[in-house]
Amino acid sequence: MTFDESKSATGDFTDAEIFRLGLDLAILIWDLPAAFPAAARCMLATDEPPVPLVSMTLPLKDGRQRMFFAMRPGKQLESMRICSEDGRTSHNVVMLPARALAPLDVPVLFADLASEARIKFVSNLLTVWRSAFRISNDPVFSMIVEDALYALVPEPRAASIVCHIAHGHPVIETAINADLGDITGVYALGAASVSRMSARVVTGRNAKKGWQSCHFIAEASFPSAPVLIVLLSRNGVAVRQLSDSKPRYPSLQAWWGKHRSSVNLREMIVRRLASLPEGGAATAIDLQVRAPLAARRIAKSSMHPSGEIDLALVLQDGLIAGGWFHSPTSVLAGIDYVKDDGTAVPLDGNSYEFPAWAQDKDETGKTEVTGFVAWVPMTETPGPLLQPRFQMRLSSGTVRPLVPKPQPYEPMTQRNHILRAVPPQHAVDRAFRTILAPALQNVEQRLGRTIEVNYTKDYGLTKSAPLVSIVVPLYRVLDFLRFQLSGMATDPWLTNNAELIYVLDSPEIQDEAEHLLGGLHILHGLPMKFVVMNRNGGYARACNAGARFARGDILVMLNSDVVPCAKGWLQLLVRPLLESNKLGAIGPKLIFEDGSLQHAGLYFARDRHEIWLNHHYYKGMPGDYAPAQRARNVPGVTGACLVTRRDTYERAGGFSEDYVIGDYEDSDLCLKIRRLGLHIAYEPASCLYHFERRSIRRSQDYMRGVASQYNSWLHTQRWKEDINELMTTQFGRDPDLPAASTRRTRERNAA
Repeated sequence: MTFDESKSATGDFTDAEIFRLGLDLAILIWDLPAAFPAAARCMLATDEPPVPLVSMTLPLKDGRQRMFFAMRPGKQLESMRICSEDGRTSHNVVMLPARALAPLDVPVLFADLASEARIKFVSNLLTVWRSAFRISNDPVFSMIVEDALYALVPEPRAASIVCHIAHGHPVIETAINADLGDITGVYALGAASVSRMSARVVTGRNAKKGWQSCHFIAEASFPSAPVLIVLLSRNGVAVRQLSDSKPRYPSLQAWWGKHRSSVNLREMIVRRLASLPEGGAATAIDLQVRAPLAARRIAKSSMHPSGEIDLALVLQDGLIAGGWFHSPTSVLAGIDYVKDDGTAVPLDGNSYEFPAWAQDKDETGKTEVTGFVAWVPMTETPGPLLQPRFQMRLSSGTVRPLVPKPQPYEPMTQRNHILRAVPPQHAVDRAFRTILAPALQNVEQRLGRTIEVNYTKDYGLTKSAPLVSIVVPLYRVLDFLRFQLSGMATDPWLTNNAELIYVLDSPEIQDEAEHLLGGLHILHGLPMKFVVMNRNGGYARACNAGARFARGDILVMLNSDVVPCAKGWLQLLVRPLLESNKLGAIGPKLIFEDGSLQHAGLYFARDRHEIWLNHHYYKGMPGDYAPAQRARNVPGVTGACLVTRRDTYERAGGFSEDYVIGDYEDSDLCLKIRRLGLHIAYEPASCLYHFERRSIRRSQDYMRGVASQYNSWLHTQRWKEDINELMTTQFGRDPDLPAASTRRTRERNAA
């Protein structure tokens, strides 16, 4: 049966009726007869079933059922049959092209529907049907949705714009019935569009007379006012009218400063700002710094549970939290992280506890407490949130809020805070494996994405590539450059075959370094390239950056505090690499300024925690100690002076950049070279001075202890099987190795 206007006006659909739902979309409506089996499935049979075909059944006021089929009809008349699954009940229909149909009259449709059926109809229009037929910008569909909304709510309540967080992103406020429950979707109806907002809705916790506040941030695709806003939940629908009015606050900053108690809403704004380009994250950080939440701790007490969160860093994949608690009785149930939707996540799922101390309530003394650090994995982070919220949970069910002071966002500062989270004496495998390591790896990856070469300058580089490229990372200390360059300038083989690449990893002294190198180039004439990083990124990143500029086939990694003892040292190291393709890297003898041995090859030894540590053969012995005068294969060589082929360096992937600040990268590289099937050699005839650790001693960033412990732990996790094989089958205990040099001290291999 075709469309019959007189019948549609009565709201009676005992005969199947067809209407226009969109420009090329039709809706078929049929009130199922009483004889239709109650549990039977209703089907639409055609010669060529339309795709997609969406159906639903809604209850009528009199208890019967109304069936709906939405489809794209063809351009010609088409016969269809509505039937029960068993085929006993059927109804024949002739489908017309969509443009020949009259638009759906929603008020007539709603006349006999049960109240809950009207809500479901609107919900399906916005969700299933809009999505299935991709008709968000269909003007006919938009008109029908608008009719349905006004039929459902003739006089919608108002919504207003609070402020704009950015152009096209207004913060919208309204009130909803508390019985509506959690909002599952927000839709905006404009003049000719129906769009879904991927908005996170924040509702007020304290309902007044059954109503609660509701806020969300609209997207850039939000239509211009006037707009109908639809808030869907599993319990119902709220329709709101947004008029074209001025925002209540002239700026986000004005709103933010007056709403320090609107914690959930502030966190929603931070999350959205972080997703915006052109400084959104920076704006979020600035807002939090200028008007932070009041920090909240529970002061130390002899009678009641107390605690504080002093570390709370939101990272890309999770949250690391640390602090202390004290529970003189058994009433403390735990500490939770509170998400922006109010969900509490217990920290004890992945935490590590250790003895600590805290100031007493009167701040005149210190008391023993339990320190802790925890890692909370996240699939979706709340953006650059500087003050995540926590709560202390008591066994009675009572919760008490804990809010840390504003936390750092800059990755290097975050790294230093993480390294202070656990005292060195308590930094064990359990703390590293599931808590500190994920956090540090997170920060290092983020730091790496911010590091780049900011400036380069050439000093007398020749057009033809040299045989050797010497890469020297510079960090703060320039004291030895004059001696280093003078030692190189008096070496004829070096001056004829090498170029120097100085990489400045502390750009704050660029002017001083550039002036010094310029003068030394005028004095000595050595060809040099000066590379300046945009910020301090650590030894490995600086070396890798320098290696990318290298033109020579042979690559030398040389510390800035290494000075030649005599000419010819470089030629002695390069020749074996040119003569043997089985040699992966080679290192010289290094001596301290008093002539004692600093390095005669690198080996590995376990400590009492089964961590493999780096040691230098014969360290501290006289420079002419006989066993150190023998050229030989060794497990590894120090990065203070490591010589390799450039293609070997590139095949090995260069220095690994996930060690903190600078430690163990050289042994890591040697082990990677060994995995290529190559060996490592020590050449004592090549000798240089090494004024060890001068630059690291001046660094305020290197947290001696936990940083080194983490690096040795990471190195062991990565290489323990290789090292065990190496030290048990190829390099057993050297009979000439004095007991003094086997002491279990950690060796830093790069400044």
